[in-house]
Amino acid sequence: MRAGRPPSARELAATAREAARRAGELQMQHFRRGPAVRAQALHDVKLATDRLCEAAVVETVRSRFPDHAVLGEEGGEIPGDGGYLWIVDPLDGTVNFLQGLPFFCAAVACYRRNGASPPTPVAGAVFLPFSGEMFSAVAGRGGEVNGTPLRRREGVSPERAVVSVSFGKTEPLMRRMARRLAHLLPRVRKARCLGAAAGELAYIAAGYLDGLFYEGIRLWDFAAGRILVEEAGGFFAARETAPGEWQVAAGAPGLEALLAPRPAGAGGGSSLRKRRPVIR
Repeated sequence: MRAGRPPSARELAATAREAARRAGELQMQHFRRGPAVRAQALHDVKLATDRLCEAAVVETVRSRFPDHAVLGEEGGEIPGDGGYLWIVDPLDGTVNFLQGLPFFCAAVACYRRNGASPPTPVAGAVFLPFSGEMFSAVAGRGGEVNGTPLRRREGVSPERAVVSVSFGKTEPLMRRMARRLAHLLPRVRKARCLGAAAGELAYIAAGYLDGLFYEGIRLWDFAAGRILVEEAGGFFAARETAPGEWQVAAGAPGLEALLAPRPAGAGGGSSLRKRRPVIR
């Protein structure tokens, strides 16, 4: 980036793609090769690969934009005063990755900070290295996969929809999601549990999935995928249900009422709300 001028959206998108690709290449070097487990709980796991991937993303971003802030799943926030916040999930789908299931990805998003207002999306990338699919988008300019523009999503009726859900990591959340699934199953063609929200949002943008409903996820799980979905003409709605935890619904037009994270007219919407200081 030349000194004295702000980065263009094209430059930010290119950096997001490069960072996501570097993380994905590291993932493939470790996949199905006994990755080292750092921490493990009944319903979650942390790997050494997560940290290696995040370090690669941070190095890529900060080498080009040293004054930009970065929020990563592994390392928390690296402060910056350049007016931009990068939100990083270095390895989404860690349990899949550890198990040898080939659905995982790296997700990198850039948001512009607006003082006391919530940050606004600029560019994002999601890279699924096993399939070699690089999804990226620039807010207001559309999205692409491996250089091919994404088509705008057409409307989908519930009975033709294939949707994805997650059951979360705590017993109360699992019970709520089981009730949600019981509501969805008679109304949709099929429901799936794929285990990597960022990749699932990318697949909604591409038309491979039609909708998604998650609870208890974090900003880095959806910050990049949100841009992809919205640029493909889909809907995205998020509500912060506890500090740092979000309820998210996304999908093709026609599924808003089925997947809405709260009753119509209850407020909320698709903004990243201001409760967490890190996104102010």
